Amino acid sequence: MKSIFISSIVATLMLFIQSTWLSRGIIMGIIPDLALGVLLFCSFINREGQGIIASFLVGIAADILSASPLGYYAFLYTSCGYFATLISYVTEKDIFIVPFLLGAGATIIMALLSKVIYLLFSAGIHYYHIFSMEFGIELMLNGLFTILLFFLLSFIRQLFEHNPKKAMP
Repeated sequence: MKSIFISSIVATLMLFIQSTWLSRGIIMGIIPDLALGVLLFCSFINREGQGIIASFLVGIAADILSASPLGYYAFLYTSCGYFATLISYVTEKDIFIVPFLLGAGATIIMALLSKVIYLLFSAGIHYYHIFSMEFGIELMLNGLFTILLFFLLSFIRQLFEHNPKKAMP
């Protein structure tokens, strides 16, 4: 429970950083998804689903902060958290490759799912144009910032890990 709470708080803080300090973007007005990087880290190190729950909670917070319909970011972040949890069963964490591929893969998943939601509901929501230069830049930024966040958060990994207390034998 503590890991879900801390992950949700840190990712929500990243949402505020994205919307305030990085509001003008880094390259061509594109903002990396820092909250996604935190949620991928939490989902990757917790195999019991704590990262997925945190992803849903932060998605609801992102929905409240944005003009998107309630549940849009919750669905996207939860799907990416589930993806990171599945990948954690297959591979071990390294310094560069796995975090970059998680960040880039989650961005592709968000792009595909947002396009599906747009086609199904025809709502006035933000969806990614997959073959645009902006999407390529966001893909690279999310991958690179996920590497940075995995590195920084690994120093305080014990705060994000779920370690249940075990009974004495």
